[in-house]
Amino acid sequence: MRAYIALCGALLCAACYQGHGPTISNFEPAQGPRGIDADLRLQNRHVRGELLEVQDSALIVLTDSDKVVSVPVSGIRAGAFDKLGVMIDEGIPPESALATLRPFSRFPTGLTNELWARLLAAYGQTELQVVR
Repeated sequence: MRAYIALCGALLCAACYQGHGPTISNFEPAQGPRGIDADLRLQNRHVRGELLEVQDSALIVLTDSDKVVSVPVSGIRAGAFDKLGVMIDEGIPPESALATLRPFSRFPTGLTNELWARLLAAYGQTELQVVR
């Protein structure tokens, strides 16, 4: 009986070790300074790119076309994020999603004025573009 219990315990531990979902070793944002990939569906547009910053009312994204944009949360119909799935959807209050997403952005503590200037200059912009 003890051998059976020990075998079941070992199998259970092995199953937990081989768990599903992201781990530090296969989750790209944990491997470097990049933010998580975002796929945002607005009423008439799609915005895809790296999540740079999460603000109270907007997501700052470096688009796949190398533009730094601000996407108001109120205009997002659906927001899917790499390895996390759909976090923002119609009819769901976004506050908890924003809190969950913040640590996965490139700048989880926010951008200072100096960082804003350097970031925009690096992509040939003088101001942040708002996507609606």
